[in-house]
Amino acid sequence: MAKTNYAAHEVLEVHEMLTIKSASAAKSSMMQGLASDKKLKQLLQKDATASQEAVKELRSILEKVEKGE
Repeated sequence: MAKTNYAAHEVLEVHEMLTIKSASAAKSSMMQGLASDKKLKQLLQKDATASQEAVKELRSILEKVEKGE
């Protein structure tokens, strides 16, 4: 596998996206408990799941950067 070099600003962008997606996942998860509308709860669940998947992917990218892959 080819080594990928990331510039410092790219790594910072990934960190920023990770922070935003983590906050989004937490907020959507918490808001599900407060929502009374079934459709809203479903939307919040979908958003929480999508945000959690994005967090996993972003963490994977950062782990590769740390390992130097």
